[in-house]
Amino acid sequence: MRIEWQEQKLGPVLLILAILAIGIILGQLITGFSFRIALALIFFSIILIITLVNTDAGLAILIFSMLFSPEIILGQIPGRDIVVRLDDILLAIITVSWFAKTAINKGLALFIKTPLNRPIIVYILVCLVATLKGAAQGHVSFLKGFFFLLRYFEYFLLYILVANHVHSKKQIKFFLNAFFLTCAVVSVYGILQIPRGVRVSAPFEGEVGEPNTFGGYLLFLFCIAVGIFLHNMSKRTKYAMSGLAVLIFIPFLFTLSRASYLAIIFSYITFILFQKRRTALIAVLAMIIVSVLVLRPEAVFSRVKYTFSGAQSQLVKVGDVRLDSSSSARIKSWQQSFEDWKRNPILGRGVSGYGFIDGQYIVNLVETGVIGLFAFLWLLWSIYKHSLKIHREMHDELYKGLTLGFFAGFIGLLIHSLTANTFIIIRIMEPFWFMAALVMILPQIEEKEGVEVGVEEEEKGKEMDEQDTQKTAEEKQAVIEFSFHKASGLKEILSSVSSNLESLFTIEKWR
Repeated sequence: MRIEWQEQKLGPVLLILAILAIGIILGQLITGFSFRIALALIFFSIILIITLVNTDAGLAILIFSMLFSPEIILGQIPGRDIVVRLDDILLAIITVSWFAKTAINKGLALFIKTPLNRPIIVYILVCLVATLKGAAQGHVSFLKGFFFLLRYFEYFLLYILVANHVHSKKQIKFFLNAFFLTCAVVSVYGILQIPRGVRVSAPFEGEVGEPNTFGGYLLFLFCIAVGIFLHNMSKRTKYAMSGLAVLIFIPFLFTLSRASYLAIIFSYITFILFQKRRTALIAVLAMIIVSVLVLRPEAVFSRVKYTFSGAQSQLVKVGDVRLDSSSSARIKSWQQSFEDWKRNPILGRGVSGYGFIDGQYIVNLVETGVIGLFAFLWLLWSIYKHSLKIHREMHDELYKGLTLGFFAGFIGLLIHSLTANTFIIIRIMEPFWFMAALVMILPQIEEKEGVEVGVEEEEKGKEMDEQDTQKTAEEKQAVIEFSFHKASGLKEILSSVSSNLESLFTIEKWR
């Protein structure tokens, strides 16, 4: 059962915020702790109150923070950092407010049923068991393993929160607009980096940055925009989506992420296979290829050529071509990881129990073993099967566009994860699981909208029947009145004729 929350008046809220702010500032003056801590406490208190009053606003802030959140490094393991981000704290705050609402409103379900619940639970349990085993064997630091497991759980918690909260088309539009606005801003941020001659990356990623991560994020949002554009939407929406797609594509090229380049090819093929306007899509693809060949962005061409420019004998050779040092190192690390996996084949070494590996499927195999890899593949298969099924069942054009874009983006991320840890990267996974929740609850929302439309039509039908009945009664009354008046008129005519005849007989008799 869902409950539509009534928005509270702002007066009490502002009073509470004022009291909190005064209390925190007085605490700072008395105890002498940093003003930064005081400001942070005020900020998070405001977020908590906003979320309690309006969960939509809290989730919109979370969407914005997915790309504009600084990172705090808490610790390190070989090849990995343990970091806490602003959106981690925001998600915790939203979760607390959600639990508070479910406690106050007994009719609100804590966990709504979705097609992905079971594979998510199984995957989390396998990761937990593998990590506990790895900690017992000394492969995993318990504290570090706990933090990485917490990150995995965070993604699925976001999925559950969104699935429980969203219940209308109006909300879906609101959150999509929040995603598109955030993506437009970071795309402009990326474009501004191009003249500096560096690989484009997202904000707050340090001096080096993570272009591959940014490429995966842009790929996914690009697919959502294109999916909506390809369906029968208003002209305003089509212009907005086409403009956003072009805006995204420019910084996407200059991420110089080869994994993202390969992924977007498969996403585009997905659009061609599952859309009726194949000719138009192929024509657009041809235009893009011609434009790239004519403009010849040097950085992009150099990056692609670099993949096959290896000359040293120790580099990996594929056929007659030697790969570059980066690709060679990645392949060699896969080979070494596979050899190490053989020592722990069933449940692996535990989450964070191995060094850094570029490749999601290899990471799952080494860290969670064969069981963990199959649990992960089952989760991916469930997303594939149900998102495609929902797309085919939808009737609303916005829903069909969203599901098609999600499905194409998901296919792209599957390819992206061949050479990147895509499904554990927070800047990609938070948007992905948020959208996954929207897609999985669409059948319930469309069914609810259909019932409401049916009720409205039934009420209109009853109203029309009542109007018809009333009209029929009025028509019958009018017929009766007309007949009465007609009979009265005839009677008057007959009386007049009778009087005339009597007068005529009287005259003849007198004569």
